[in-house]
Amino acid sequence: MQTPHHVSIDNFVADKALFLMTACFDYADKQPHCSQCGTRIKWEVAFISAHRVAEDCIGTGTIVQVDIPYCPQCEEIPYVRGCFHVRDGQDVAAQLAA
Repeated sequence: MQTPHHVSIDNFVADKALFLMTACFDYADKQPHCSQCGTRIKWEVAFISAHRVAEDCIGTGTIVQVDIPYCPQCEEIPYVRGCFHVRDGQDVAAQLAA
């Protein structure tokens, strides 16, 4: 999975859940492994700017820390920065925690 860029939080949460359900399986150690190659899934910390769509990715958004799952054998390391487009009044932290 790659770092989100120019996506809504809803889409990111759905994409992450889909990745964990379809691209991963658990071994006896209860850790997710890649369903294609069997390598243990790693998690990379990314810092995501959460700002309104109207701000064109240069506004006064907040930065949230997000863990991005990926297969170190099949995928590139996720970028350390990305962005979410949020609606007015949307609680980023609450949505990511759900």
